[in-house]
Amino acid sequence: MQLCFFDDTRATRLMPLTLTKPSNMVRVGILTITEKWEHYLSPDLVTRQMPEYMAGVYPAPEIDPSADCIWINGRFLPDHQVLGEILQLSTDEGLMHKHTPVAMRMDGTRSVSIFNAGSLPGAEISFSDTEHGTLLDAPWQVFAFNGEQVQADISLLKAKLRTVDEKKYPGVHFQSPYQVYVKDGAVIEPGSIIMAGDGPVYIGEKATIMSGAMLRGPVAVCSHATIKMGAKIYGDTTIGPWCKAGGELQNVVMQAYSNKGHDGFLGNSAIGEWCNLGADTNNSNLKNNYSNVRLTEWETGKDYDTGLQFCGTIMGDHSKTAINTMLNTGTVCGVCSNIVLGDFPPKHIKSFRWLTKNGEDIYKFDKAMETAGRMMERRGIEITPEYRAMMRFLFEKANR
Repeated sequence: MQLCFFDDTRATRLMPLTLTKPSNMVRVGILTITEKWEHYLSPDLVTRQMPEYMAGVYPAPEIDPSADCIWINGRFLPDHQVLGEILQLSTDEGLMHKHTPVAMRMDGTRSVSIFNAGSLPGAEISFSDTEHGTLLDAPWQVFAFNGEQVQADISLLKAKLRTVDEKKYPGVHFQSPYQVYVKDGAVIEPGSIIMAGDGPVYIGEKATIMSGAMLRGPVAVCSHATIKMGAKIYGDTTIGPWCKAGGELQNVVMQAYSNKGHDGFLGNSAIGEWCNLGADTNNSNLKNNYSNVRLTEWETGKDYDTGLQFCGTIMGDHSKTAINTMLNTGTVCGVCSNIVLGDFPPKHIKSFRWLTKNGEDIYKFDKAMETAGRMMERRGIEITPEYRAMMRFLFEKANR
């Protein structure tokens, strides 16, 4: 089976999280959307359509014209029910979810033509409706749906998971250990408290839970992530691969390689990759008048009502805050921006900006890439020419 992800015209609504990656690479729960589909379908080939400026940054192998291809909307999250419906599709049949094409089956020759042209699939497809699966339509849904996705991913991975052996972790308090899943090489230091009564706790391969940390499920601590000493990690939170988390976090998704290593509160937020939140960075996730939080849509610049009473920060890749930073309710920040303010910054922060008490300046591209390169080098990752070209495109777009 071949699997190809596509982004429709509404995929831009997930920005700024998807400024630097196609939507199928966003993490919700334990797994990225790609990884969820790979576990469900076990495809022989996985590829994706991407904006031209991302070319070469992410793998996109050619489709085999001799075999049918399943096309999946990149912002569509699977479940067992929709999997059954997809496996029953015949060639030139598809599924609609809330009036949006989410899955199609096409022959290889036609798929190659559409893939190479970079056009959207869907013409001459016979669609039926499905109520199953979950379609992301806004960046805040990454954290809003995260708790249920942690639990769904554990169900998906359960055949490969083991519940914790309490004897291996003396001095650690486990509540409902039958809902605590620990992968090989994980370290849980004495004095930690793992509360899984309200939902499962997943601790990935070679993750570290330092002494005195408190976790209340549903929570996912992904591979190589670190929970710092005394941290308080509340439910519906994912600490992505190689991330560090300290202080207090509630309903937060950190995608990967990002750090919030010190005290401070972060709630109801989605943080991209390669971000760093300085010591005592705090965000507001609730307005003083308890009204719904409004958010700025990235592409249009228009504010809209999220319908949420709790909504904190959406931050794109490579952005950073200084010590003692305060982030307002419903803050949206692009990629490669630095917030160095003693007061609340604007609620909408463009990409490649440097915010200080003296105002807003453009973050020079070469300086931004120098800093990004140093951070990525610490994890053994180099900035490729293709990655740099992608960032250059975003820089120029932000400064037109």
